[in-house]
Order: sequence, then structure tokens, then C-alpha cells
Amino acid sequence: MKLPVQPVFSCDSFGGGTGAPSLLDAGEIIYLNRGSLAIGHALTLMDLEPGSEVLLPAYHCPAMVEPVVWAGFSPVFYRIHADTSADLEDLGNRIGPSSRVMLVPHYFGFPQEMGRIRAFCDRHGLLLIEDCAHAFFGECSGHPVGFHGDYAVGSAWKFFPVNEGACLVSSRHALPDKDLQSGGLFFELKSVLNTLEHSVEYGRLGMLNFPAKTLLGIKDWLWKVMKNLDEQGEDTGKEEYPASGFDGKRVRQRISLASKRIIESSSKSRIVERRRSNYLRLQSALECIDGGRPLFGALPEKVVPHVFPFLVDRLEAVFQRLKSAGVPVIRFGEYLWKDMERGTCPVSEEYSRRVFQFPCHQDLSGEDIDWMIGRIRAALGYGEVVE
Repeated sequence: MKLPVQPVFSCDSFGGGTGAPSLLDAGEIIYLNRGSLAIGHALTLMDLEPGSEVLLPAYHCPAMVEPVVWAGFSPVFYRIHADTSADLEDLGNRIGPSSRVMLVPHYFGFPQEMGRIRAFCDRHGLLLIEDCAHAFFGECSGHPVGFHGDYAVGSAWKFFPVNEGACLVSSRHALPDKDLQSGGLFFELKSVLNTLEHSVEYGRLGMLNFPAKTLLGIKDWLWKVMKNLDEQGEDTGKEEYPASGFDGKRVRQRISLASKRIIESSSKSRIVERRRSNYLRLQSALECIDGGRPLFGALPEKVVPHVFPFLVDRLEAVFQRLKSAGVPVIRFGEYLWKDMERGTCPVSEEYSRRVFQFPCHQDLSGEDIDWMIGRIRAALGYGEVVE
């Protein structure tokens, strides 16, 4: 069995119901291409002096750091607690005369206590970027996620059946959209075809699967055309940081029209209900088991998870068994920023190695989750290991 790591486009994606409060309710909004580009765009709107310091969590992915370096600012890494909350005491010790911005993520969809962090930033004169890449839905301190930041960013493709898309939101500042740029016709077509290709790969289009495969031949042709243009010296959006997709030339690039339409039309209640149900199914099966434990002890009522994070004891052996069994594993923070001083945050270094994330998105059925549970348990030594 092959399970999709991210949501898959199908007829089931659409319908009524708003679900939980979301980033879309947090303030003024513009849609961009990627979350890392949204961070870069937010930094350009802040009018900071060169060399300013941006406080970043020591537990991070490159996409958080690359926009800071691209913008000409210096990343300063702060500690997190075992529950992934920001260590404000450590932060206070790291603030210097050039500190201007603090970025705070809601890891894996679990919001931090933002009233406390907002007060901390106000007290120290810091602008706040609320990173909602893992938390498109939910509330914190009585408001939708994203409300407390000067700017908030979200990765729509982690929650909706699209292959790209991000939001930049602010409840405190205007977000001018007149300077935003279209990705062009090739980008628009490629976005549609990538979404269809992902859906066809998992057989989610029913009778349309076969004709859709024919249309996907266009994608290969488009790729060849773009590659030829690139060889002729044309700008085709080649990325400065291919691993994360960050490219400073595209910080103002709009989301594709098709992706924006899918996000607006998707059933939010389905996303919320099924993600929570799948998460709770995983938690119930794996919370009392040797060899590891869920990173969070419970799923609070208004939390809508991105993934199911699991703290593994014997990581190398377990990872190989999971890989052999075909279980999809996401490893956020597996590679920490190379210039971050070793020992900055022992919790972050431990989580970078030991926290595996399993998908729990809305396009996984109960049978899919049970299949995954069986193989996770086997990888941890319960029953026969699937090779």
C-alpha cells in the first residue's frame, strides 16, 4: 500500500462547513506561492536596517532561516522547552541592540500561548512573525491562529489538496497587493497539472483518472520547454535554495489561480474533523507502547494537527523498518542550520533526530490509518516486522 503524505485533490475535497477558526479569519490576507517566500515578503515590508537580528527557534527547518539570510539579516537562535513552547527566559538573554524580529512557529499544529509571546515582543520592541505553516486552523489565546503576529504566514498546501500556495496575513498592518507578480502562463498550467498528477497517482479521480493521464503529458512538454528557455538564459524561476524552494526573486509571486480557488472552495469542516479523528486514532494506538511516545500527551479541543509527531527511542533501526514497510515518515528539522552553534538547544537537537511525523490528513481513511499503525507497531518491535 502507498499512502499520500499530503492531501489529495478529489470530488470529496469540496463542500460546505467552515470548521474551526483559521488563518483566513485572522486579518488582512494576500496569497503567495510558498511559506518561505511569505516570510521573505514579510521581512521586506518591515523596513529593517541591514544587519538586523531575527530571533528564530533552534528547532527549525531551512525554510525559516533562508529568507532571513537572503534579506541581509542575521539569524539568532533561541531555545524551546520540551513541549515546543518558546523559552522566553533564554530569549531575553539573547536580545541585543540589533534584535528587531521574533519568529514563533506553532509546531505540528499545536498553537503556542500567543498572548504571553505578544506581550514579550511588545515589552522588548520586537516585531512578531507568527509562523502558522503547521497550524492553518485553530485558536490561541481566544483568537484565530495568526492574529497575534505583526505578520503571520501559512502553508496552504499542507492542509489543502494543492501543490503550492501560502498566505501572508496581518491584523496590524496593511498588506498591499499591487506589487504582487503573476507566475505566468506556464506556472498556472503546471500548478493545475501537478495537482492532477498527484490525484491520479493515488487514483482519486474515479472515471477521470484515464483521461487525466493523457492531459499530464502536457506537463512533460511544458517542462522541456521551460528547460530549453533556461538553457537560452531566460529566467524560469530557478531556485536559490532548491531544498526548500526558496528563491528571493519570487517573494512577491502570487499563488496560482487554480490553487486559490481550491483553497476557497474546499470543505473546511471535513479538513478539521478528519484530521482530528485520524490523529486521535493514531494516539489511541501508540500512546502506551514501548519504543517511543507521542510528542504531545493529548489533542486539545481546538487544535487541528498538521501531522502526528512521535518521539522514537531507537531511531535508526525504527526508521529503516518504517522505510522498508512503506510507511510515510516526515522529519521536520532533520537538518538544522549549519551555522547554529552546537549545544544552543539540547531539546532541539534531540527532536531533530528523534521526532518522526506520520501523516494524519483528511484524505487518509480509517483503513489507511490502521495499516500505518500496524506497521509502526511492528517497527517498534510489536509483532512481525514488515520487510
